[in-house]
Amino acid sequence: MKETPQRTRERILRLLLDGDRTVSQLTDEIGITANAVRAQILTLEKQGLVGVRGQVRGSRRPSATYGLSAGGESVLSRAYPFALSRLVAVLSQRMEPIEFERTMRAMGKRMAARGPRAEGAAEERVRSAVEALAELGSSVDVERQGGTWLLSSDSCPIGEAVTVDGRSCVSMATMLEELTGMEVRDECRHGEHPRCRFKIRQKRQMQKMPSRGV
Repeated sequence: MKETPQRTRERILRLLLDGDRTVSQLTDEIGITANAVRAQILTLEKQGLVGVRGQVRGSRRPSATYGLSAGGESVLSRAYPFALSRLVAVLSQRMEPIEFERTMRAMGKRMAARGPRAEGAAEERVRSAVEALAELGSSVDVERQGGTWLLSSDSCPIGEAVTVDGRSCVSMATMLEELTGMEVRDECRHGEHPRCRFKIRQKRQMQKMPSRGV
């Protein structure tokens, strides 16, 4: 399997699940450069999944040891996707359609709260949103069509929930809207094997009506 940044982070988390490690130890076990490990450790620290636990003596200077936070342990749990799907099933049965949509949109806004806010040019904002999706475990293909960006993926971050109720997709669309500050159109494929497909474009500006003289 190709060693991507996302896969490297997953391997780091699983190694730390067995015990605290230094960058040097992670480098030896994963088989990549120390700089590559440090880059992914920094990302995991920013996400609140990993933290410094102590130090060990080195030949020249002490080395920091890293361990999992509570958030890091939850990422590796198989129970969370299942629990999310069961929760969505209950909500979809008990809520009116408009209330269910509002709840899913609220979830999307909460998910966006931990990601980068919309800044810079449109292309930069889309790139940041794609990186946020990658951190959630979704490998995304990006295609630009003029002023529109098409994001597609076979790995939906909330695929378990979408399988139960396709309307859950609105949470991902809302997250992308929050992260990019742009219009997001959901064209996802639902069902047993959901496929993400979102169209993103700049928001249309309302044209001002010319003033009339009296």
